[in-house]
Amino acid sequence: MYDFQKTQLAFIDHLKDPDNNPISHDIEPRRMAIYRDLFFNNIKGFLSSGFPVLESLYTAKQWNALARQFFAEHECRSPYFTDISKEFVEYLSNEYERQDHDPIFMAELAHYEWMELAVSIRKLSQAQIENLSWDTSKQVSDVQLSPLASVVSYQFPVHQISRDYQPSEQGEPVYLVIHRDNNDQVDFTLITAMTAHLLVTIENNTHLSIESLHQSMIESLPQLAAEQVIQGVNQIVQQMLDEQILVPYSV
Repeated sequence: MYDFQKTQLAFIDHLKDPDNNPISHDIEPRRMAIYRDLFFNNIKGFLSSGFPVLESLYTAKQWNALARQFFAEHECRSPYFTDISKEFVEYLSNEYERQDHDPIFMAELAHYEWMELAVSIRKLSQAQIENLSWDTSKQVSDVQLSPLASVVSYQFPVHQISRDYQPSEQGEPVYLVIHRDNNDQVDFTLITAMTAHLLVTIENNTHLSIESLHQSMIESLPQLAAEQVIQGVNQIVQQMLDEQILVPYSV
């Protein structure tokens, strides 16, 4: 490796973890401190804006330490600043070893907050944009999940967590749809397991008619009468259309 490359790597290592990687080059300490603070504060700023609820559960010292550990240990694969939140979620889920002061639900809460951000910045094609402005007076026979909606499930009620409410153990699975409407407002809808199954079934099929959806759900729920299932499916589909979670199918 060339000396210049070694110098670059040493410089990067120092910026990420200055306590364990002192810099040996003759650089003015004041200037070095500016670089260190600039890089670290940028990373911490993105984490604070992306995970405000999670941050609120920590002291300033604890949050600073978590941000520093992420910056020092995680190798980000994306060059885009907007992907820092995604990288942080991956770090908490796959690399980070939870400490005693970390909430047991930290990985799920981080994922939930990241999903809100991901949906808020999700880009659409022109055809998708046009399809979201459909005529609600027309009969809908074929549906698809909105490209601005994501179905998620958690073991903790992440949508309720705050400084005043922090569950200490897992409960029944929580199913949510995080979605963005035509006015670019991001919200969540708490749904049942049946609704989650219905939406995932639609998501996993490129083109699904409501009639086919009836049949699929009847097969999935043999303990219920077919008429009861059809009625339930119709109600759910209409509610999801009204909330712009489902949209008519378009080629």
